Amino acid sequence: MDEKMKEYAAILEENIKEHGVVEETVIAMEECAELIQAISKVKRYGFVGEYKDNLIEEIADVDIVITELLMVFNVTEEEFFNVLDRKIQRINSRLEGKF
Repeated sequence: MDEKMKEYAAILEENIKEHGVVEETVIAMEECAELIQAISKVKRYGFVGEYKDNLIEEIADVDIVITELLMVFNVTEEEFFNVLDRKIQRINSRLEGKF
């Protein structure tokens, strides 16, 4: 893990301690809802201007809360990447079946 990632992890650990697990999981739900809304607006108005900026902001927020959720629930990198790999391989299999 490079220095920037270590810095981020320390900040997020402190954030979890400050707010608590319950509040951070509620915030994660709220951030996911805000991402849904931002996607909806981009679909309606286009990936331009304030809608583009807001979508990028919400993607970053969701990335942060996903990292916090992995930390809160003690999900190891190995566990996460095993599931991620399985899901990516499933997508690939579906794509290969279309050709």
